[in-house]
Amino acid sequence: MTAVADQFERAESINPLANPEAEVRFLSDLIADNRLIDPAADRLRPVDFSVPMHGAVFGVMLQQAAARTNVDAVTIAPFVTEFEDWPKLSRTLSAADLNAGSTKQTKAYLEQIVELSQRRRMVLGLNEVIRSAKSPDISPDELVVQADEAVAEMADQTAGDEQASAGEYAQRVIDSFGKPIVGVRSGINSIDKVVGILRPSWIIVAGGRPGMGKTAMVSSYAIGAALLGHSTLFFSLEMSADQITRRMLSDLCHSRDFSVPYEQIRDGTVKGRNLEAVIAAKNRLDQLPIEICDRGGLTLAMLGRRVRRHKRRLSAQGKRLELVIIDYLQLMQPSRSSMSPYESATEISKGLKALAKAENLTVFALAQLNRDVEKRPDKRPAQGDLRDSGQIEQDADVLLFLYREEYYLNRKKPADEFGPKFEDWRNDMEAVRGKIEFLVPKHRHGPDGQALGFFFGETVCIRGSDFYSAGEEQDYG
Repeated sequence: MTAVADQFERAESINPLANPEAEVRFLSDLIADNRLIDPAADRLRPVDFSVPMHGAVFGVMLQQAAARTNVDAVTIAPFVTEFEDWPKLSRTLSAADLNAGSTKQTKAYLEQIVELSQRRRMVLGLNEVIRSAKSPDISPDELVVQADEAVAEMADQTAGDEQASAGEYAQRVIDSFGKPIVGVRSGINSIDKVVGILRPSWIIVAGGRPGMGKTAMVSSYAIGAALLGHSTLFFSLEMSADQITRRMLSDLCHSRDFSVPYEQIRDGTVKGRNLEAVIAAKNRLDQLPIEICDRGGLTLAMLGRRVRRHKRRLSAQGKRLELVIIDYLQLMQPSRSSMSPYESATEISKGLKALAKAENLTVFALAQLNRDVEKRPDKRPAQGDLRDSGQIEQDADVLLFLYREEYYLNRKKPADEFGPKFEDWRNDMEAVRGKIEFLVPKHRHGPDGQALGFFFGETVCIRGSDFYSAGEEQDYG
């Protein structure tokens, strides 16, 4: 019984998330071939070792390799004498040349040390979540963010290729010639014309005054992008998912020859042929890679967590999240309640840009414009009209502004429908009826520009300039 008890005690003392022997063998291989130290430094840190002395030895190796001096047990010794077990490790490292393994085996040790370190940090992080969960001062949302951060490093295996020579990047550019361009487009020709293909890591900010059709535009863009196979995550911070979905159904029902008014779908009064069209639109939505999140009060941390979770889910299915839409930017919550609107908008703008780059996707955010637009004779938005922060303007790769002359002319309708001014007003209205301007005052990766499209208020959707001239299959764009 004593022998069995001793075996259980020894088994319980083994840390399944540490392999000190692999660490020793790895250090020995680096001593045997100093050329392996620099590549190892790209993946490994001293804190990744489970035994503090091993981490300290690796740290000394990095310093000496950076100074271009030979690294061996003798040169390391003066810096690790405080460790009682150093003499034993020194003897092993001194015989490194005799015990060196293959490069393949060294890489296997490296991979295991990195993975075990990640797992240990995950355990520490989740233990911290458990402790936080016992505190009534920590909100459930904060707990979820903590838990996500604890597992994010294990879930993200894309790190490690953040730096290369300019020549290597140039070769990648040349290798990409003739291959399909990676990026998002909507099939709405007017928008695609002025903003181009939206590439991963870009943030596009679309602004407009109330009534310009911002949500209609971004909803139509989401549908068009999804129809082309681009997986899209739509954050609706102003409207509920129910409202956005009703709009999308009306949008999908809209063609040159037939449409279902949004009002009917909104109020649930759809009948007959219109109901058949809505059911068909619903079946189309079933096939589209769009998901909607209408959670209010999102902070950057919460939004990032949801994006990463959805991205991991798609990756498990062999798919890729390409487009994140936010309606709209100023409704996101700052990390601290004491922040001013300017500080909040600045933080969120920088955070969204960082998210687009870190997750290698496109962020399409709507933004409100300030009231100064209304004071000008020409009410077309300009680059400085974004509300709350100039940082939005700086961070955006593309600025897209919406303008509908019809909206402003309608407010100037003469009271006397038989007076001399009414006919002029009616002619002006006919010239701009249903038209929307897409203005791009800033494009970091291409020329500025503008284009004309169509806005359909009855079905709250946007179409391109070729809507009435393209083939039947182009009805959506």
